[in-house]
Amino acid sequence: MRQAFSPPPPPPPPSPFFTSESIDAELGQTDEETLEAEDKVPPECPRFLPFLLSLDPYALVTLGFIIAILIAMEANNPEEQEAIGNFLEVIATNIEYIAEQGAYLQELENRRLEKIEAIEKEDLKNEVKELKEALAKLQDQVLSCCHPADQT
Repeated sequence: MRQAFSPPPPPPPPSPFFTSESIDAELGQTDEETLEAEDKVPPECPRFLPFLLSLDPYALVTLGFIIAILIAMEANNPEEQEAIGNFLEVIATNIEYIAEQGAYLQELENRRLEKIEAIEKEDLKNEVKELKEALAKLQDQVLSCCHPADQT
């Protein structure tokens, strides 16, 4: 039979070492900067991700910890908890694989673009060299036409 959820314990007493302002400042959560979660992430992100992607590392880990506890409390025995944990690990591992493959493909695309840019730069250098040579020839022709007239 499932046990009822007990009320949360009272909050801990204030720490003599830290004030809430210093902790917030250390975590990068000051009142000076009140950006919405949607403003902290790129606009191309799906609608459900801005909250998670805008969290600082400590808040993200804390949220993960709380979610893990809540999920584990719903399981009746350690085998169920382990099965759920393994399932979530499979999800996390696959997300990491997808992200790594995407980063790899992006790196390949960047390399390809750099090669194209280098080829285009070399082509432009060659064209400039050819134009300079053509200009030098034209200048020689103009000067050879004008010099005999200047000498008479």
